[in-house]
Amino acid sequence: MQELSARTGRTRTGLPVSLNVAPPPDLEPFVARFFVTIIDQPDEQVVEDILLNETALVRVLVRGDWDMWVPQRGWRRRAGALLFGAQRRAMRVRARGPMAVAGFAIRPGGWFGLDVRDHRLLADRVDDLDGPWGASLVAAAADIDDHGETIARLVAACRARVADLAGAADPVAAMFERIARDDPTVHVCTVADRLALTPRALEHRIRRHFGHVPKLVLRRSRFLDMAAVMRGLAMPDEETLAGLRFYDASHLNREFRLFVDMTPAAFARATTPLMTPGLEVRQQRKLQDAGAPGPAPWLG
Repeated sequence: MQELSARTGRTRTGLPVSLNVAPPPDLEPFVARFFVTIIDQPDEQVVEDILLNETALVRVLVRGDWDMWVPQRGWRRRAGALLFGAQRRAMRVRARGPMAVAGFAIRPGGWFGLDVRDHRLLADRVDDLDGPWGASLVAAAADIDDHGETIARLVAACRARVADLAGAADPVAAMFERIARDDPTVHVCTVADRLALTPRALEHRIRRHFGHVPKLVLRRSRFLDMAAVMRGLAMPDEETLAGLRFYDASHLNREFRLFVDMTPAAFARATTPLMTPGLEVRQQRKLQDAGAPGPAPWLG
């Protein structure tokens, strides 16, 4: 297999990443990051990998022949504008030929600003975005090689969508999102007390916005922290902190089996060219939250 050529950036170790930016202030309650990912490979070459989304994402597939594995049904071709629900386990994907994808990660607290359905109905699924909303996203990404204009058009499409749905951001979901990112070992009951809710009320609120129960959200966040460390995407001191969040090697192994069906050693050996850009978008958010100056330390 020939080496993949990432046109939207690489890490210091050569892993492909996206060009991704924070949303403008008016969209901050609804969108986590906008991104463009362009990775070249020969026309007939196929790369297979996994994706694990902790939040819902919109991805517009502009170039490449994309297939996604559906349990009990096998590989299914996907194209156009797609809404990925948050996942409890990694999804197998593959792409043939040069790849180009644009989109954005949806903040759980702002879920109802961009979709009217309970997120539980979309969790662990991929839905086609049809109608005017989907058409506006496909049009926004049509000239994807102009990265700045593509992101500007995606911003405009999201503004129009938020104005059309008039859905307010949820402060409890927004606070839980930050807690899960910063302190994923916290107990759910402790979070409920902190937010002045019963555990049952918290679970109902979180499932509507995140698609999954609070405990899974926290476990997945802890796992993704370690996955980012293993891909060389950690901020200073994050590697030690991520390691301390697992009790022992068997605990670490169990979590890797749960989320990506690999041992930690197998994950470390894997290249994950399609998963890595998503991890890097997540780490850019953490860098932004920390107010760290300058470019990300992992970028080449």
